[in-house]
Amino acid sequence: MVGAMPVNLIPKFCNGAMDSHNGVEDGEIQVFVGSRIKCNDDFGTVKYIGEVQGYKGVWYGVEWDNAERGKHDGCVDDVQYFKTTKPAAGSFIRPNKIAPMRTCADAIQKYYGDREDETVAAHRRTVINEWKREMGAPFIEMVGFEKIHQKQKFDRLLEVCVHDQNVSKAGDVAALCPHVRSLDVSRNLFANWREIVQLSAQLPDLTELDVSKNRMAIDMPEETLAQLSINFANLEKLNISVCDYEWQDLIALSHLWPNVNEIIAAYNRIKKITPPDTLRTLTVLRLDGNPINSWYEVMKLGRLKNLKVLSLNDCYIEEIRFNDDPGNAKVDLFEKLEVLFLNRNRIMDWRSVSELDKLKNLKKLYFLKNPVQKNEDYDTGSQLIIAKIGTLLELNGSIITRELRRGAEYDYLKRYGAEWKQAQYDPIRKAAFDLEHCRFQELVDKYGIPDDSLLVKQPKTTTLTSQLLEIILRDENGKVLKKKFPSTMAVQKLLTLAQRLFSKAGNTGTPTLHLLDEQMKGAEITLDNAMKDLAYFSIKNGDTILVRFR
Repeated sequence: MVGAMPVNLIPKFCNGAMDSHNGVEDGEIQVFVGSRIKCNDDFGTVKYIGEVQGYKGVWYGVEWDNAERGKHDGCVDDVQYFKTTKPAAGSFIRPNKIAPMRTCADAIQKYYGDREDETVAAHRRTVINEWKREMGAPFIEMVGFEKIHQKQKFDRLLEVCVHDQNVSKAGDVAALCPHVRSLDVSRNLFANWREIVQLSAQLPDLTELDVSKNRMAIDMPEETLAQLSINFANLEKLNISVCDYEWQDLIALSHLWPNVNEIIAAYNRIKKITPPDTLRTLTVLRLDGNPINSWYEVMKLGRLKNLKVLSLNDCYIEEIRFNDDPGNAKVDLFEKLEVLFLNRNRIMDWRSVSELDKLKNLKKLYFLKNPVQKNEDYDTGSQLIIAKIGTLLELNGSIITRELRRGAEYDYLKRYGAEWKQAQYDPIRKAAFDLEHCRFQELVDKYGIPDDSLLVKQPKTTTLTSQLLEIILRDENGKVLKKKFPSTMAVQKLLTLAQRLFSKAGNTGTPTLHLLDEQMKGAEITLDNAMKDLAYFSIKNGDTILVRFR
């Protein structure tokens, strides 16, 4: 019901700078500073309304979502009319250039009212003609019948989509389709959350809401948002993707949705995360495409005790670390997490995969197109993941059978069994091995180590001193670092380290390593097998390794 929401809890939108009608006709939706507008296919926010020196008439100063559409930062002829948040994202346009705005009710009526079912229409005509015949009055007009039919049709609407219909206000939706459960108002012109509150207040059965691709200001305090949460009491699923929000914006808005189960907040500006005190009912969280580059930030979501699905596709995560404890003791985070998406991140080491075995209930993992997989074919890489994470039931959508798991685990033992044996006599090497292969001891206890004839042979080393190599690392910009590494260190770990050490010097992309052979007058030997250790490439004390980025 429209009247169900207390009016005093909806602060009126106050422009402050423009109270006139701006020359528009009565009945049209007014444009204010802060309004969202659309011009052709470009969206923007009105930052100024008024005259521009040297030009006649009223102009709208607009900051465009796509900065390339703009021409300046709001300054023209040395007069600063408004200020853009991005350089050169602003321009001036005439009021008649923007697309007409409409209410959600108008958009629904136009979109769904025009979609007439021919079968229903034919049936309706048959019924009308039958009535006329029975009444013996063929010329009588059935006044109001069409309106009754239209109202019945709208009453039956449960799912409504008015995507990209220039909607900026709610309108009287309750009188049109009060039983809607799923509403999609994505890519429209809502400027703030007041109109969304108005919409939800009129739809008491609303459980799913898509407001993605709207840039809505949050201009109400959290206390007011919490009071307005009564209007979202039944909301379970929310899509706020591509809304230009940071994490603190999402947390502030979460006071509106006390019972939400699923939030899709993809392709926003979320980079830093604070541990949430709200969202206690959340079971699904999708943060795909956000610039999250640290697993430490992801771990702050561990407070979400009911979280079962976490999607982090297309983020910038480079490594996964819960702790530096050897072995695979489970962590007290993400206790109910069952499904994890990590496709197309920047994970560069296999220890990151091993760390996922520390999750208590991880059953499904999606792990495709990460740098660590470049040096393995798909089947071999999949076997490594299956062997490293004991709780997995599905990998990349494929079920892991008992036979597949047994084969993957046994091959894993054969691949690293010799290295495990050597590490047992050296505490330092054993600690390093246990960190890299968190689950290996569990597999040894389960299967035992295969016969020596089946193990992948490892280069023999004698003492710890003989394993430490002093290596000079140099990038193409001339930065030089001298470090000591064990000869048993995998090339992949050196790649990860080089990424960290040299990325701060302005290097971008994926590093490659090249050994400079002085005996061959500076010829380069590419360290092209990331799974091999340094000894495999006969690297010696004092050797120089060139780090290139591509």
